[in-house]
Amino acid sequence: MTDGGARRHPRSLPWLLAVVAAAGLGVVFGRWAFVAPQVEATADVPATVRVAQLTVGRSLPVAVSAVWDARPFGVGAAVGVLTSLNVTDGSTVNAGDRLYTVDLRPAVAAVGEVPAFRDLSQGAKGADVAQLQKFLAGAGFLGGEADGDFDAATTAAVRAWQRSLGVEQDGVVRAGDIVFASTLPARVQVADGFGLGTRVADGDVVLSVLDGEPAFVATVPTGLTVDATLPIEVTLGGQTVTTVVAGSRDDQSGNRVMTLTREDGSSVCADRCDEVPLDPAEAVFDARQVVTPEVTGPGVPAAAVWFEASGEAYVVLPNRTKTPVTILGQGQGSVVLDGVEEGTVVVLADETTGTGARS
Repeated sequence: MTDGGARRHPRSLPWLLAVVAAAGLGVVFGRWAFVAPQVEATADVPATVRVAQLTVGRSLPVAVSAVWDARPFGVGAAVGVLTSLNVTDGSTVNAGDRLYTVDLRPAVAAVGEVPAFRDLSQGAKGADVAQLQKFLAGAGFLGGEADGDFDAATTAAVRAWQRSLGVEQDGVVRAGDIVFASTLPARVQVADGFGLGTRVADGDVVLSVLDGEPAFVATVPTGLTVDATLPIEVTLGGQTVTTVVAGSRDDQSGNRVMTLTREDGSSVCADRCDEVPLDPAEAVFDARQVVTPEVTGPGVPAAAVWFEASGEAYVVLPNRTKTPVTILGQGQGSVVLDGVEEGTVVVLADETTGTGARS
């Protein structure tokens, strides 16, 4: 029996060793399972920003154009083909200037309220004769008063004038020879539809008179809003002109059309109106309405400004020191401050508390 027990002992030894090993591993793994993982602590580093020079403000682009108001220069009485144009768009016409020719005969500008409606020759009387005499006197061809009586002296003056034009010197002023305008000098443009070769009929208006100053208008499309109490800055010839809204109306499309003038009520173009294009497609200018005036200085994003409960603004340095500041201007998500220097590093406000500046 003893020998048999001795023989069985070697067989049980591996099993015992396995049990011991398993128990040992269970202790080890059990310890690992119940010990909390060690996480490395990290410092709570706040987000910062450096103060830099900024320009802030808010403005709205505005569509501004210039519109010339054209009215008839004068009713012509010539009949025939337009054989030449002696003026161009924007030309300034004075009394005695040749305007155009019809069938090679010149039409000349003169001042008068009565349009030319008949041929004038010796013996004619009337207001149109007086206008002719004033014109001849102003041009140096006639002396004396304009009495409205086409006499021999007037006939001689007409012949001298015809000689200067290079036409037949018969002393008869044809209805188409003079175009009377109410005021001269005047800026003119060729009326639509007239050009070399155009057939001209009695009563046609070949030229239009441009007002001395164009009207500047700002057009605001339907759905957009522009504060009519705020000035509008118009860039004209490289210069900025501050304008105000002098009046407004709605056009047929529902757009708001606002008339602009300088602050003193004078024209936007002042003494430079001759630089304004006559073509409406070209008379368009860059303009903006300043909603918030521009300010330049030390600035930061709006989120870098903190507020006390009482409303005072401040910035926070990385060492958590508070520095009181004054907001000088804001716009586009940034603010310009007084009380902090450029290059200073400040902490961004905690977005979860909503303590940042609002712009």
